[in-house]
Amino acid sequence: MFEGFSLFIGALLDALIGPNLFVPGEPFLIAAGYQLHQGVMTGVLAVLLGGFIGDQASYFIGRKLGMPAQKRLTKWQPKTRRPIARCRHLMFKKGNYVLAFARLLGPVAWVVPFIAGTQKITWQRFTLFSSIGLVLGVTQFVAWGYLLSYGVERFPVIAQVQTFAAEHIPSIIAICVSGAFYLIGRKLRWRFLFTKFTAVFVLSMLYANYAHFFFYADDYQLEANAKTELIAQTEIEPTKVSFKVYPGKSSIFDAQAVNVFYYGENPRNLMLELGWIENKTFSRNDLEFLDYIRLLRDNTPPVSDLYWNEIPQEMAFQLPGNLMKRSHIRWWQAGIDSVNKQKFWVGALSYDDGLQLTPYSGIVTVLHSVDPNVDAERDKFAAQINTQLPSKQVELALLKPPVSLDEEHDYFTDGRVLLVSDW
Repeated sequence: MFEGFSLFIGALLDALIGPNLFVPGEPFLIAAGYQLHQGVMTGVLAVLLGGFIGDQASYFIGRKLGMPAQKRLTKWQPKTRRPIARCRHLMFKKGNYVLAFARLLGPVAWVVPFIAGTQKITWQRFTLFSSIGLVLGVTQFVAWGYLLSYGVERFPVIAQVQTFAAEHIPSIIAICVSGAFYLIGRKLRWRFLFTKFTAVFVLSMLYANYAHFFFYADDYQLEANAKTELIAQTEIEPTKVSFKVYPGKSSIFDAQAVNVFYYGENPRNLMLELGWIENKTFSRNDLEFLDYIRLLRDNTPPVSDLYWNEIPQEMAFQLPGNLMKRSHIRWWQAGIDSVNKQKFWVGALSYDDGLQLTPYSGIVTVLHSVDPNVDAERDKFAAQINTQLPSKQVELALLKPPVSLDEEHDYFTDGRVLLVSDW
């Protein structure tokens, strides 16, 4: 779509005073990044040359025509008045910095070369610092074009940042609302501003909590079902699965442990035969607040979501207990064992021991505190199966390295996984 000459013209018009008010240069720079990923360097050279000539032309237009041209420009395009005024102020205070970083300053970049010429800045000084700015400005968009062509998903850090930002939208909105309230109150000199701000912040965060669990938690159910169906048909070695689950889609949260495998069509019958109670979950069930209150009254509160490969649990169970302390397990379909060709599930088994305030999936909320000794729950589960259902095959296998309790994990384990089979 973009040949070298087209990229040159696009970058030239983006830098030339007058046309740059209408011609956005970003598409041409991103296209150059696409070409760079394909091994074509001419696109990058074209946009650099076009930007350089455009900056030089704008500088000499300002130098030769001066203030009359500036007045005609603001009369023709009134929207340039503010960028020009801001540019002149910045140029007076920190001229070299403005010349070097103009392309990172938004609309100010439209007029910096022109104002530099109007103010009679020496050509050598302008050329040196504006060239630095040209390289910085072009590089950022060329890099984005390169990444888009290469595939952002190939960069796990970028993907995690995107996931983190998307998850935290409710909290970001709450913080922005509270911040706006504070700034307005400070401007109007409200009394007891800090107390009012604190109240607004707490109410905003409470609403973010409510919206997360009762409005948005089940929005991705179809996407989760599609991912689960795909995984269920995929062959994989058991040692290659992820043995960590997270209280959010991104892995910035402290991990919890996958410590049970079930070989069979579905672990639901196993759990019910053992006397476990199936829980509702926020992501898989359409829960209203009154449903939540009823489940609390029955000592079977909904299970908060944990994510394995960015997928919430397909089902969850608990042993009879109270609101503070209970054993519970979440299950995910993991695929087909590539060795024995059997369908298997992964489970995260742990023990809730009281409540704590914790970061969770984009919000800060009150959740159960998980006992870090997940091996104890695993061994209790194995003993229960051996006692109540001796026909089941049960085995402890070392499938992962031992894990210590640290800043990345909410648990410690010897690395053994409980294998339960119906076959």
